[in-house]
Amino acid sequence: MFKFKDVEITFNFRELPHYDQEYLRTMAYETAMNKSVKHTGWGFDKMYSDADNFTMFDNINALDEYMSEFVHEYDYVASHLLHGKKYYFAWTYSQRNR
Repeated sequence: MFKFKDVEITFNFRELPHYDQEYLRTMAYETAMNKSVKHTGWGFDKMYSDADNFTMFDNINALDEYMSEFVHEYDYVASHLLHGKKYYFAWTYSQRNR
C-alpha cells in the first residue's frame, strides 16, 4: 500500500506553500494508485511490478543522477509548473510484467 510518508523528498518540502504541498501529495497518490497507467488498462501495480524507492525531486538532473544508481529501471511523472518550477515524482520497478 502506497503511503506518502514513505516518499523520500530531496528538497525542503515544508518551504512550499501548503496548496503546492497538497498538489504534490495528490500527484503522488494519483500516480501510485492509478487504475489505468498511460491508458493501457493496466493498474500501476501491474505496469510497474515491485515499485519501490519512491522519491520526489525539484530538478530533473538530480532525478536522473539519483535514480540511475539503482539496478532496476525507473520512471517518473512531472508536475505542472508551480511558481515557475516543475517537480518530479520517480520510482524504480521490475520489468517482469512489462
